[in-house]
Amino acid sequence: SNSGDELLDNNDIKKELDLENYKPPKQKAIPFVTFEDGKFIISEESKKLLSQKCNDNLGIISLVGKYRTGKSFLLNRVILNRKESIGFSVGPTFKPCTKGIWIWSDPLMINNVHCAQPFPCYLIDTEGLGAYDEEVNHDSKIFLIAVLISSLFVYNSFGAIDENQINDLSFVLNLSKTIKIKSVSIEDNEEELAKYFPTLLWLLRDFSLKLEDKNGNVITEKQYLENALEEISGMSTTIEEKNRVRALIRTYFPERDCFVMVRPIEKENDLQNLQNLPDNQFRREFLEQSKIFRNKVMKKTKPKRFRNKILTGSMLVELVQSILDSINSGAIPVIENSWKYVMKNECIKNSKELSKRFITEINKYKDENKNKPDF
Repeated sequence: SNSGDELLDNNDIKKELDLENYKPPKQKAIPFVTFEDGKFIISEESKKLLSQKCNDNLGIISLVGKYRTGKSFLLNRVILNRKESIGFSVGPTFKPCTKGIWIWSDPLMINNVHCAQPFPCYLIDTEGLGAYDEEVNHDSKIFLIAVLISSLFVYNSFGAIDENQINDLSFVLNLSKTIKIKSVSIEDNEEELAKYFPTLLWLLRDFSLKLEDKNGNVITEKQYLENALEEISGMSTTIEEKNRVRALIRTYFPERDCFVMVRPIEKENDLQNLQNLPDNQFRREFLEQSKIFRNKVMKKTKPKRFRNKILTGSMLVELVQSILDSINSGAIPVIENSWKYVMKNECIKNSKELSKRFITEINKYKDENKNKPDF
């Protein structure tokens, strides 16, 4: 929050997590950030899950998009490659199934060029944007939380990139208003803010167009995205607003890519039961694209960094808590203060650990030497 010192002082007394006796659940989606009584809350289960000592560094893949666009199915069947019905919540109605933010209990182990050693990566499913029972301000907060905690930000949408699709990403217009780098009242540089944002992978579902430019030349998916984000000509206020959104997407997500997938099945009636269908009922092209997309996700995911430091699981929990404290108090999250919050917690935690280790070693030495005459 803007009152960073007060926030740090209030953090001195915290209920410690019982990690020694904690056993993470297997193959289960658990609440990560919930919205209760008008406030965002990080769940105790997810705190324990992410604060395990084995997580020296970790990645976070978030999936964001409008509600009822099959985000949970994509996570379950495509990224997790789970054919079982148990997974992230999937529903056949127009009502949004995922409320708040959920996390999958078993991390993927990522082995790529971004880290010398394999590292765990957690998947999170976010509440669908634009749900009929939520306000735009609520959606902006979900979007902001996902952007700040992710190392790979997968934006899920249907069909080609057109004005409606780009307009749906107009949340980027508010990012500079909903987060600040420093608490001093100066306007933040958008390129500076971009340093804290993840890699963007824009996924276009049920895509049926040929990937060609206006001259009929075959282009890559990434080039298709770049062409869609180019400024459009004109001088009206509306066009200026459209170009502003395009410019901010390019600025906030300098590392970006695109991927397209065909409609998974031919039969309309089976769309309501995708999670439970066997592979032989999916289009072969969709299954092939699923493998390619899964590999692309694995290659693009990096360990989560903040202020150019790789975060541990416990540091990520502290970062989320700081962001939520600011949002819940009605303040604008300040990156500088959030980092102080994380560092103070890490110092307190490490001091306690070192003190505990010191006492253990001293007692061990005493027991081993107490019968010696010169002890």
